[in-house]
Amino acid sequence: MVVINSNRTTAIVIRHRGDRITLVPMKSGRLSARTVAFDEFRREWQETGYALSQALTTFLAHMMRWGASLEVSKGLEKLAARDRFVVASLF
Repeated sequence: MVVINSNRTTAIVIRHRGDRITLVPMKSGRLSARTVAFDEFRREWQETGYALSQALTTFLAHMMRWGASLEVSKGLEKLAARDRFVVASLF
């Protein structure tokens, strides 16, 4: 899921554990994950119409250039693998 907050920061949700959400906000430099309570997430973030595949491409390119934490790397790679599997099964 691609989300945006009131500061116009775009982020990708990499983990949803019911009461906690882990997301990766786009920022300059090395990417890092942020975990927030589900209620806080619902207050601060709204889903965008931005395509997940396009956002993943942007985030992965940023990660390759500037780096990311291990949690972010694994989360984005897992999303990319799942996205490829879903799209491949449609054809």
